[in-house]
Amino acid sequence: MKFFNRELELRSLRNIWHAVKSGKFNFVVITGRRGVGKTRLLFEFANRENVPMIYLFVEKKGMESLLSKFIQRVEYSLNIRVPKVKSLEDFLFLLKNIAKTREVLVVFDEFQNFKYCGIEIFSVFQEAIDEMKFEKDLRLMIVAIGSMIGMLREIFESEASPLYGRRTSEIFLKPFEFWEIRSLLKDLGVISEEEIIEIYSMLGGMPRYYDTIDRLGLRITKENVIKYFTVKTYPGWREVRNELIEEFREAHATYFSILEAIATGNVTSNEIANYTGIREKSIHKYLNELANYFEIIEKRVPVLASKRARGARYFIRDPFYSFWFRYIFPNSDLIELEQYKIVQDEIIRDLPNYVSFIFEEIIRRTILKIAGKDIQGVKIPIVNYVGSWWDRKGNEVNIVGTRGREIRIIGEVKWRKTAFTHKDLEKFIGKMHLLNVKDALIIIVSRGGFTESVKKYIEEKNGLALTLKDLEEVWERLRGS
Repeated sequence: MKFFNRELELRSLRNIWHAVKSGKFNFVVITGRRGVGKTRLLFEFANRENVPMIYLFVEKKGMESLLSKFIQRVEYSLNIRVPKVKSLEDFLFLLKNIAKTREVLVVFDEFQNFKYCGIEIFSVFQEAIDEMKFEKDLRLMIVAIGSMIGMLREIFESEASPLYGRRTSEIFLKPFEFWEIRSLLKDLGVISEEEIIEIYSMLGGMPRYYDTIDRLGLRITKENVIKYFTVKTYPGWREVRNELIEEFREAHATYFSILEAIATGNVTSNEIANYTGIREKSIHKYLNELANYFEIIEKRVPVLASKRARGARYFIRDPFYSFWFRYIFPNSDLIELEQYKIVQDEIIRDLPNYVSFIFEEIIRRTILKIAGKDIQGVKIPIVNYVGSWWDRKGNEVNIVGTRGREIRIIGEVKWRKTAFTHKDLEKFIGKMHLLNVKDALIIIVSRGGFTESVKKYIEEKNGLALTLKDLEEVWERLRGS
């Protein structure tokens, strides 16, 4: 699959490289979850800019074995002969000497794996980087790539770490937004907006899985995505589990049960505790780590409520992990037993319920991105947050856009195939009254369209009644932004 987007990150790397070519050493850190495209970004950059790159993958091996492979890579990449080295200090000194005669980019992929060689390794890097920063005419750019978000924070952001404050630049590679993935899928021949939304709800913004499925010669369809994760001969059902076990280590069983609980709709701390059997007093420790250390989930409170408000809900950040923990992880035993149809039928049956939640988030992200612009001649107010609101009585509003403490946008999202009716409208107006909203822009999104009277009412209120067809134009605009 062709390289997709990331123009902002490529521009940043290009600017840094221009500084390196003038003799200014740089140490760059690129982080992001596995599958987000970090390594591909570096190879694309090197190819576009004709940059001499030495790519070094840091395996979980002893230093002697790593250094032997590193030397081979240096010789192969630069087509030169270099002496053998016995220590990391000597290897970094070798790179420094090479960079005095030529410009070079050195990439250490899965940088956090150096810890298996001993924690003192990071002190060696610190000393070398400190020296290189003061070297004149050193045309060297070292890039550290890593996927273990929590571990990388310890290495680069902890004040006790030797490498704290040593990076000259950092790029955090985020998953693609929905409209970016939509553009990718359009290029791959997926036409239906419904199917694009369904596929995104399963694979999220991680390009790795789109690339893998395409590389296997499978056309990217809803059915083939489900097949990839439910058929034993494909790696999707097991690969994620193995990667997260490595990241979560000995606590993986606890984290897995919490993520399964959230993915299956248990979103309050009390619901999660009941589902997992973990005491509610203990559950907050794990939830905090998943949110702030591993950055896999996020805590949300009703719009305008304080961050400490009761009734907080927890959500998995990327749709891919939500899909995997909702359908694949709980059914691993059936996949192992090759009972594929049972799992696939369950996914197909429940998918509309699951997609409805992802669709709500797609609309919230879309409104936040389009704020300040026009849709169908209606100016979207500038907001700095778009979330949702709920109370203990079960009332909920899908879309609440705010600027400070002011509600500027309020709306509803429906994924169902039937039209948004007058009864739906009455319920929505009732919830507006609960929030005491009077002057906010009304935005209703309905996959099944609207009855004529409802559409007329919303338009008379200078609001927006949007279908998927209407959103196509919005997403096309965002595609080029």
